Amino acid sequence: MELQTTLFWLRLGQLLIAVPLLALAGQGATFALARLMGQPPQQNIVYRLFEVVASPVVKPCRWIAPRFIPPHHLPLIAFCLLLVAYGWMMLEIGSVCARHGLAVAQCLQSR
Repeated sequence: MELQTTLFWLRLGQLLIAVPLLALAGQGATFALARLMGQPPQQNIVYRLFEVVASPVVKPCRWIAPRFIPPHHLPLIAFCLLLVAYGWMMLEIGSVCARHGLAVAQCLQSR
């Protein structure tokens, strides 16, 4: 595959990982803020929005995680898995650029 096509697909994968990753981070922050304000997080509309965005990633974690892990820890497992996947994508983009003899900054700027 040529460089631009490969970078396109890697960046698309990175974007698809970043959306639920940021939704889980926002859900965690909203959970903490709602608890500080004395409100149940499930009544907060922003928390529920983040929950809907992140649910396609959190639900499959039930299949991966052992049964002794409580359901309220599943978003943390999903966050950790997404963080590892995002880091792997960043390293893969750097690897593709290096294989083509370009610095990462040069590689990402060439359009």
